[in-house]
Amino acid sequence: MSSVLLVEDSPTQAMEIRLMLEERGHTVSVAADGTVALESLRKSVPEVVVTDLEMPGMTGLQLVETMQGEFPQVPAILITAQGSESLAVQALRRGAAAYVPKNMLGMLLNPTIRDVLGVLRADQSYARLVDSLTFNRFVFRLPSEPFLIAPLVDLVVQMVSGMNLLSSTDLIRFSNALDHAIQNGMLFGNLELSAEQVAQFRESFGDGIEPELVVQRRGVQPYSERRLEIDVEVSESEICCRLRDEGLGFDAETIHGDVESAIQKEDGHGIALITSFMDQVTVDDSNHRLTLVKHCTRQVPV
Repeated sequence: MSSVLLVEDSPTQAMEIRLMLEERGHTVSVAADGTVALESLRKSVPEVVVTDLEMPGMTGLQLVETMQGEFPQVPAILITAQGSESLAVQALRRGAAAYVPKNMLGMLLNPTIRDVLGVLRADQSYARLVDSLTFNRFVFRLPSEPFLIAPLVDLVVQMVSGMNLLSSTDLIRFSNALDHAIQNGMLFGNLELSAEQVAQFRESFGDGIEPELVVQRRGVQPYSERRLEIDVEVSESEICCRLRDEGLGFDAETIHGDVESAIQKEDGHGIALITSFMDQVTVDDSNHRLTLVKHCTRQVPV
């Protein structure tokens, strides 16, 4: 599958996480702290780094910051424990590609690696496909079919990548935020799933299985009639994504609130990524329209 560098100071937890990753076919090497991880990176560059946030010596935050200077092409995924929300927010803002709460590793770690690396591989395949494009717009009315989310996000990512608007790391972060925003509107909004049901969805969906609850719910009213409108404008200066649901709406209080508070909430994982990775995030007064803005500057290929 993929080569992973795991940075974890606890030998017991390192062994548990390594086995979890190897069961999914990943090749895993382990570093006991950030300093050892950097030495390993300088010898052999993996596809992704999974690092604990709080470690003695060099912390996960310091490792992420150093990687941004030396290995900006390698995405870093954080493992966060309760009480480390402030550090997690800093790390997300300074270059980390994603985070997974320690108590949800079994459910979210492998799907997160899949999502992050999927963006990089798409970027490498299509980077010059649309290098002459200066503006594009996509408007969708999406039924509640989760298998449509990945190709939609991939289509947008190809446009952004081909126009050379974002670095590889920022492209991953943008893709992650858009993916979670669409999931939020479809699953929480239109299908009215609970936080626990959404977590179960992500775990099974990572294996290509659509939960029976989702299939059943979208087959009955009012869920069957609801659509998620997604309007994406891509220009040379910004990417603007507008989402409108027809169900419960978006949680404006959490979205407009403190990022650390979102990280602490069971249903705040996606919100924390959205608000950390986008430059502007707003919900209108109806709570049904979410607007995400990412500022960018077109880079001229050398």
